[in-house]
Amino acid sequence: MKKLMTLFLSVFVLTAFAQQREGEGPKRLMQIDKDQDCSSFVMQPVDGTNLTANDLIENILGEDIQSFNLINFQATTGEDASAGVFSGGGNAGISLQNGIVISSGFISNAIGYNSSPSITGELNLSGDSDLNDLIPQNTFDATILEFEFVPSFDQIFIQFVFGSEEYNEYVGSNFNDAFGFFLNGENIALTPGTEDPISINTINLGQNSSLYINNDPFDSDLSEPLYCTEMDGFTTVLVVEGDVIPNEVNTIKLAIADAGDDVLDSWVFIGAEGFTGVEPPQPTPVPLGNWALILGMGLILFFTFMRLRKIF
Repeated sequence: MKKLMTLFLSVFVLTAFAQQREGEGPKRLMQIDKDQDCSSFVMQPVDGTNLTANDLIENILGEDIQSFNLINFQATTGEDASAGVFSGGGNAGISLQNGIVISSGFISNAIGYNSSPSITGELNLSGDSDLNDLIPQNTFDATILEFEFVPSFDQIFIQFVFGSEEYNEYVGSNFNDAFGFFLNGENIALTPGTEDPISINTINLGQNSSLYINNDPFDSDLSEPLYCTEMDGFTTVLVVEGDVIPNEVNTIKLAIADAGDDVLDSWVFIGAEGFTGVEPPQPTPVPLGNWALILGMGLILFFTFMRLRKIF
């Protein structure tokens, strides 16, 4: 009986957690299985009718912003949208419960469990010249949300999380996916304490690691993903700030793109009402591996029951 139970446990664990790395190199593409039982993001994509670019802007603007006007929106829409709104961020592990998301691939690809090292949604969109200059590197599949707004304050704070499938194996390479928040023409999305843009190469396991959360069992010492998201890694909740002109029109351009080629998705999540004149409090970090912990406790209880049954 003990041997049978050991065999059952081994098969169960391997089925639940076994991962296979396939297609090494910058063009790694593979099918994924999203059936792992864990709570993750709920995504609503921009479709032009039920959810529009204007709705995205309204979602992230705080009450102290008087008005706004859409300038430019580049994204895919519908089932394979690269922009939309999200909820369930706490379940997925990013500590922002809801807000908007823009991606260099499909927003839906961020939904966990992490079953692939290389999830990709190719948008067939152009890159972005501002991001090209920022990295510097040629970019592809840029999603862009640009608008004017009139604040009642002189300094803006933006709360967000950046995540990517480029982690961890492409850190230090040319596949340096990046994003920018170009406020009145100047990028304010900088790695804290530096003048460096936030990208794969500036926040990772080896650099600014206190700002990084590893979720990659394919190219790290993790035996399983810690959080219920497909993202191989993501930042802690970050807050950037910039000077604005109160009671006048200011512009901001939110942009994210693939770098080096058009595969392996990256995402930026901006908290609901995350544009504000008051620095937001740091949210409570999500505990490690909630769904994995529940699974483990279930196994312990099962085998305890079987042991007691044998004794009595």
